[in-house]
Amino acid sequence: MKIPFKLLVVLLFLAWMLPGTLGRDPWKADEPYSFGMVNSILRTGDMVVPAVAGEPFLEKPPLYYITASFSARFLSPLFDRPVAARMINLFWMALALVAVGLTAREVAGDRAAWTAPLYLMGCVALQIPAHKLITDVALFAGFALGFYGLAVARRSPSWGGLWLGTGAGIGFLTKGLLAPGILGLTAAVLPLQFPGWRSREYGRAVAVALAASLPWFVLWPALLYLRSPDQFIEWFWYQNFGRFLGFARAGKKDSHWFFLLNLPWLAWPVLPLAGWSLWKSRKNRESGALWQLPLSAFAIMLAVLSLSSSSREIYALPLLLPLAILASADPAPFSDRARRVTRWGIAAFFGMLGAAIWIAWFLEISGNPVISSRLPEHAVHYAPAATSLIAGALLCTAAGLLALRRSVLPSAPLLASWTSGTVLAWGLVMTLGLPWLEAESSYRDTFSSLQQALPKGSRCVASYGMGESERAMAEYYAGVRTRPLEVSSGVDCDLLIIGCGKERVDPVRSEDWQLLWQNNRPAKHPKEHFSLYRHRSSGAAPQALLTPGLFHID
Repeated sequence: MKIPFKLLVVLLFLAWMLPGTLGRDPWKADEPYSFGMVNSILRTGDMVVPAVAGEPFLEKPPLYYITASFSARFLSPLFDRPVAARMINLFWMALALVAVGLTAREVAGDRAAWTAPLYLMGCVALQIPAHKLITDVALFAGFALGFYGLAVARRSPSWGGLWLGTGAGIGFLTKGLLAPGILGLTAAVLPLQFPGWRSREYGRAVAVALAASLPWFVLWPALLYLRSPDQFIEWFWYQNFGRFLGFARAGKKDSHWFFLLNLPWLAWPVLPLAGWSLWKSRKNRESGALWQLPLSAFAIMLAVLSLSSSSREIYALPLLLPLAILASADPAPFSDRARRVTRWGIAAFFGMLGAAIWIAWFLEISGNPVISSRLPEHAVHYAPAATSLIAGALLCTAAGLLALRRSVLPSAPLLASWTSGTVLAWGLVMTLGLPWLEAESSYRDTFSSLQQALPKGSRCVASYGMGESERAMAEYYAGVRTRPLEVSSGVDCDLLIIGCGKERVDPVRSEDWQLLWQNNRPAKHPKEHFSLYRHRSSGAAPQALLTPGLFHID
């Protein structure tokens, strides 16, 4: 059966997004505290100040969490609340892929409109973040809309300005000043560098963009400032400038060469094709004009991200957008023979990889000791032979093999086989391998047992050594909202939860405390251990007793 290319892209999108989005709990990093904010919005209705387990969390603006709360509210009858919230990613990723396709059509022609989204789905760096409950998904869509606005600005100033301003606004309300800053720099550099952008139409588009972005930039910050000037300063100064310049001491610190050094694998496989497209058009002035927007946007983003004091792989996601546009511009890179060998080689590799995943799964459920010894303990608790997972894996296999067969045809884009194989492998890992991934990453069993261990009549529960993610999961699975000692200098509670990783943490005066409960994440090598203590005094524990200084750390 021959599948039309456009339909193939749509089917691949669904086959790519649904596995990994459905059927799992929130996983670290990022997802548990993100769900904590969604859960807070659902419980309190407060959309101005994001909170995790009752504590304000102003690291990021609330747009993504608000949309995820709507998704959770409307879809929770069909799915667990975390899954229902995560389903919003289908909207944001579809919006991003549509926007990048429209941008590619403006830059490189009609065929690129479907090729660019196809290539983007196969990028290594996008596989995990696209399926996580995390603000970078909406930020990615905001960048994609902003680039589309710039692409059509000279042809249609009103629409171009509207999409540019909307994209900048979405980026602003999901992660602060990064997206408006980069899009604004790109909009300013284009007319300074290229004469073709110095036109009255482009000036009108920029004016429309400023007007369109104004509501996004003003409404939530004004509401936050009216609620609490101190919280506004915390968000605006420390979470934006502090993270970028480094004085906030938040986020991972790496060399300023981090993104340049890691880009070859993060942007695989679009980076080499983008470079090839640029090389082929280096002497063609008319063709070279097409690369002005994506190349300028890429250079500015790479420079801004490299200057930042915080670096993570997920921050590189917007760099994939201009690279996918450039990679899709050349419909026939390399010779016919090289393209044919590349397609069949990729198809064979992923076909063997899919077969290997099936074989490994079969050996595990049949009790093979070599496979079982390498998997997390207690993974059998997650029912690896669940009918729904096997059915999902069969569907992913059928869809992947059908797409691989279509992708090796001469009319298919060069990297169609790569994306098809990536979708196949991802789908099998997120169905057949899901029980063991859950055993390694879920907090469900860890904190569900905590609820039964809580004594009746307790006034409150303090916590030490638990981050936002752990406190959010304790609230959702056990109904326990802890009061972190790291935030308050002293807490008047009679119960205490201590969380620790490799280091052991205990109360200094252990004779004053009664151990009620212990648990850890059910991994083969426990990464996080939690203990619940009750003070032995008949009344409430003195406030001075529960302070961060009264712990022994080995």
